[in-house]
Amino acid sequence: MLGTPARGEVQRAVEQFLYAEAWLLDERRFEEWLALFADDARYALHVREVAEPPDASAGAGARLSPPLFEDDLAFLTLRVRRLETRLAHAERPPSITRHLITNVVVVQGDGEAEVKAYSSFLVFQARADLSEHLLSGNREDILREIDGRWRIARRQVALDRSTLPRTITIFF
Repeated sequence: MLGTPARGEVQRAVEQFLYAEAWLLDERRFEEWLALFADDARYALHVREVAEPPDASAGAGARLSPPLFEDDLAFLTLRVRRLETRLAHAERPPSITRHLITNVVVVQGDGEAEVKAYSSFLVFQARADLSEHLLSGNREDILREIDGRWRIARRQVALDRSTLPRTITIFF
C-alpha cells in the first residue's frame, strides 16, 4: 500500500485543489497557478523508459528516466514570465490545453500538515492548426497546508511516453 489513507474530507479537499489547479492551467491563469506552490517547491519531469529486464522471464517494464528538468519556484516563475513575452516562439500562438485529472489517491505525508497525492492525468494540447498532442502520465505530489490552504511543495511528473514533442511548453 502507498501509505495511510487520508480522511474523507482531506481526500475531497485535495481532489478539489487538483481540479482547480487544472482549470487554472487550461485558462492560462499562470500567476494564480504559481501562487499554489510553496516557497521551497520543486517541480520535476521524467519520462518512462521501457527497458527489457536482464531476466527475460521477468517481463518488460518501465523505469523513470533521470529528470528532464527539476525546477524550483524561481525557475517556474521565470518560465511563466517567458510565456508572457513574445520570446516564447513555441507558444505563438498560445496552446489550448485540457487537463484531465483522475485516480487521485491521498495518503498521510511525513509531517502533520503534509499529504502525498498520487494522480493520473491526460493532457490535450493543440496549437492552432500546427500540432496536437495527447500526453498521459502520473504525478506524485507532496502538498503542504500553509495558512489553511494547500500548497504544492513537491511535484514529480512521469510521462508515459519516451518520444516527446519537439518542445514541452506546457505544465502538468
